Amino acid sequence: MSSVLIDIPTLQINGNDLQNFLRFIYKHEKLLKDFGAIKVQANIDCKLALKKRPKNLPLNPIMKKIIKINENINIYSVQTIDHINIYSVQTIDHINKSSQKYFGKTDENTFWSSLSSSNNEQQGLNTSLSSNTSFFIQRTSSTYFDLHRIPNQSLLKLGGRKLTNQFVPCVKRAQGPGAIFPLMSARQHLFSIDYHHEGGDHHWYIIPSNQREALQNLIEQQNLSICLDHGQLFIDPSVLDKNCIRYHRIIQHPNEFIVLSAGTLTQSYSEDTSWSESISFALPSWIEDGHATISLLPCQCHVEQNCVVDTIDVALFKQELIQKYITSYLQTTANDETSVFTGSSFCWL
Repeated sequence: MSSVLIDIPTLQINGNDLQNFLRFIYKHEKLLKDFGAIKVQANIDCKLALKKRPKNLPLNPIMKKIIKINENINIYSVQTIDHINIYSVQTIDHINKSSQKYFGKTDENTFWSSLSSSNNEQQGLNTSLSSNTSFFIQRTSSTYFDLHRIPNQSLLKLGGRKLTNQFVPCVKRAQGPGAIFPLMSARQHLFSIDYHHEGGDHHWYIIPSNQREALQNLIEQQNLSICLDHGQLFIDPSVLDKNCIRYHRIIQHPNEFIVLSAGTLTQSYSEDTSWSESISFALPSWIEDGHATISLLPCQCHVEQNCVVDTIDVALFKQELIQKYITSYLQTTANDETSVFTGSSFCWL
């Protein structure tokens, strides 16, 4: 008998814990590892250092589309639109507008049914990304939560500013209903945090790291030479169900955080136009559980050159320094409040 989790757990966080968000995450890391992710809702006393002006960035759409790999299975490959120029920009804009019209209803069943029956040649991702961009204000006061601080508060600080300066927020824009964020994991299998600023709800599908091998075997059975980490696939959850690959769902509303564990694979779609942003970080288990070195294996897909980043040198993270970091920054106290858990639904098979 095995258990299947429908939703990942939702935790409530107060203002004091948000000021030391990584200690809060570390406190609940067992839960995070088990499910691959947790959702965190901020209490009314939480203060976020957010810009007050309207969110309006001139972002170009990602020049990619998805195509079903064959008619017998609902797995989609992500393909770049060739010959990027003014005409292809107009083409992808037309594709994205067609997709918005087609995915007018974005409840889960309708979305996947529509995707399966759509003309795959005309299905764009309908999303945009902007690295080193943020709607958070960089402040010195610790009273206000600022996403920029997370890498330097994490284990990455052992690598010094040269390392932590490489980690910056990335703003994500869903251009309309049914916008797709394909399957991927954080750089070098790090942890990551995603904050939903405003707009349509995001439907997430979370695949814990211990399900990677089963998913990789499934992809290889389809004669695909594609890695799982770099946004090259989009998989109907019914395929995961059929092949007994454990995954978890969650719906992320505005003003909610999704925290992803090291090595977790995720994919999502948006119900409507939205803004969100994310950043990567490290906790000690990234080294201790081997995620940092597993991700150094050769990649099977061809990632664009502008996406290639330097590999983090794991030799920087010596055990004595890791333990000192835990003692100084992560250890909880007897006065820490117990978190409130909501939204976990189990069914037994």
